[in-house]
Amino acid sequence: MENRELLQRAQERIGAKSQRDLAKALGMNNSSLSLLASGKGELSDETYIKLAKLAGVDPAEVLIEKHERKAGPEARAVWARINAAVSKSAVLGLGAILLLPALQTHADTSKFQVPHNKYYANQ
Repeated sequence: MENRELLQRAQERIGAKSQRDLAKALGMNNSSLSLLASGKGELSDETYIKLAKLAGVDPAEVLIEKHERKAGPEARAVWARINAAVSKSAVLGLGAILLLPALQTHADTSKFQVPHNKYYANQ
């Protein structure tokens, strides 16, 4: 996700009327946020995490993309593989979460009989 889109999403999600309001919510000055929006600046990992949470985005995804952007060619390839692995696991996890209720509603347990042992039942 591009920085500009991340900033816009965070601003809309918290109802900030301006970038200055968003900067205040992040506890930083507006000029640093303006540099980020224009592509000329970077934030600390901690600030990216705050921004991701305000935007309702996974902080891991945002940090991976940040480091992928800043890395050299070899490291960029490694970060891209990490990003792909995280994305795959997230998709698999989400698929499992979405399918679980459907599987539970289709399971008819009324026909199952539980065997009772008279020896234990009479004691």
